[in-house]
Amino acid sequence: MACNQQPTTAADATRVGAKSATAGLTATNEDPAANPDNPTAEPMDASNPPPAPGPYRLLGILDPDRGNMVAFALKVPREWKATQTFKRQWTGAVPLSKIYLNLSAPDGKSQIEYLPMEAYVYSDGPLSQQNRAMAQQMGMPTRLADNELAPMPPVTYIKQMLLGYLAQNGAALRDIGNEKEAPQKREADGRIESRGSVDGTLPNGRKARVECRMTLQSQQMNGDTFYSWSVVPSITQTDGDLGAAYAHTVVAQESIIPNPAWQKLEQETQQKGAQLNSNASRQQHEATMGQIKANTAAMTAGHNARMGAIQQQGAANTARHNERMADMDRNQAAYNQQSASQDKQHQYTIDGIRGESRYVDPTTGERVKVADGYNHVYSNGQGGYLGTNTPIDAGQVNWQELQKLSMREY
Repeated sequence: MACNQQPTTAADATRVGAKSATAGLTATNEDPAANPDNPTAEPMDASNPPPAPGPYRLLGILDPDRGNMVAFALKVPREWKATQTFKRQWTGAVPLSKIYLNLSAPDGKSQIEYLPMEAYVYSDGPLSQQNRAMAQQMGMPTRLADNELAPMPPVTYIKQMLLGYLAQNGAALRDIGNEKEAPQKREADGRIESRGSVDGTLPNGRKARVECRMTLQSQQMNGDTFYSWSVVPSITQTDGDLGAAYAHTVVAQESIIPNPAWQKLEQETQQKGAQLNSNASRQQHEATMGQIKANTAAMTAGHNARMGAIQQQGAANTARHNERMADMDRNQAAYNQQSASQDKQHQYTIDGIRGESRYVDPTTGERVKVADGYNHVYSNGQGGYLGTNTPIDAGQVNWQELQKLSMREY
């Protein structure tokens, strides 16, 4: 369920009410107006009976990892049963909330399901296209991230992604039609909101409307466009009037009230998680280097101990001592050679992960590290470097081509 959507009109926000929202976020999942202990309610008397409760109540979505703190609240039909599941999917130390909500009518003839939100990323532009082309040429996956997917219209997403998922879970939709897409809305912060739906019939014979609500953000960087977008799917099914049942889905979606306190905690957790992921990677590298140093120190200590024992044997064992020393020197030389080779291989691998390579200026012998991915790299002799896939005519410009170092030359 999307946590960042606001009521779409001032009337919606007014009907929920600031006091009602606060009560729903801290104490109860019911409409505060229906609570006889509500301190903001008018005193009741026989001449002024309280108004009849409305058709909806305020439901809080609870986060079990934060002591059942309300993440956000929304309006649901008053008599309908609500079942919610709140889990987290972790990428290292970064969590992504996975919330499932099921609303069922008392007579069992209608049901609304909100499936967990899916988040995607995508990039497009000269650099991204070049990276994908290079990966394809090398026989590697062209996806730059596990959750990479190009943005698409809601109905297209439903047909290409969601209907297949439903079919795999025993809810294949037939008689698909009545495709609808609402006009996009651009929010003040630049987010683009869109939604679309298709109708069909479920295997249980019920009429169903599958809807997706999308939020899209984009950013320009170095000539490429980077997209971050999310999808909240819902399924409305009924034995009766599909339009009437879907009206409840609209009310629920458009009445969402986020809890700022929960949002702040969630953002802080994600920021800390990203930092922890970065620290863990660095610590692993440091631990590897520390182990290498410890092994070297242990071998050196053992060497010194053996040297002391040999010296105590006296002059009678001089020849044997010299022979042992020669063996140890050979072992040490082999170890140093192996360590140097491992250091070169390690640095070569790290540069490859960072997308960098080392080059040498053949005229000066100076070595530099330059972004990888180009067939030719040139230096202007003044600290400037140019990477290109097209060779430069040295007779036209005063640029010196650098030579890329192999792992053995590192």
